[in-house]
Amino acid sequence: MKKIVLLFAIIAIGTSSFAQDVKYGIKGGLNLANFSGDDMNGDSRADIYFGGFMRIGLTESLAFQPELIYSRQGSKDDLAGSNLQFKTNFLNIPLLLRTKMFGTDKLFAVAGPQIGIHLSSEFEEDGETADYDKAMRDFDLSLDFGLEFDLNKQFSIEARYNFGLTKIFNNDYVEIDAKNSVFQIGIAASF
Repeated sequence: MKKIVLLFAIIAIGTSSFAQDVKYGIKGGLNLANFSGDDMNGDSRADIYFGGFMRIGLTESLAFQPELIYSRQGSKDDLAGSNLQFKTNFLNIPLLLRTKMFGTDKLFAVAGPQIGIHLSSEFEEDGETADYDKAMRDFDLSLDFGLEFDLNKQFSIEARYNFGLTKIFNNDYVEIDAKNSVFQIGIAASF
């Protein structure tokens, strides 16, 4: 994990040295996470995400926005009277392009790939938990897209959807076709 953070820092410093307009910030909010796939029919699980970002102006209307986000995801379901929850923790690295919409300085579209690093997982049934780390793949790839609205020069609100592209379970342990599906709504502060 230290190598990933170091790589992120090198990319951020290297890219920002060529750009004139660079902002840093923090963000956080609510995840509504679920698993999508042929074998899945659970409900969304609410939890949190938080982290930091850097916004590097490329042109007047386009910016590159790498982020480093801790995200609590998973899924829940009620089967035969049992409350089942699958809780996963990821370190996500979205690499986004941010562009103005409709020529305004307030509304922006964001889109790009996201690399997810699996940190931990557990399965909970009626309050009893079990470690599920070995059943998960180490990496996840998603496509992110969403909207950001600048309230002023410092604060913005965001709504984003992370569409999983890769299976998250290790087939050696669990043969389930499941991908991450996460809707996020939150607030960001830039400096």
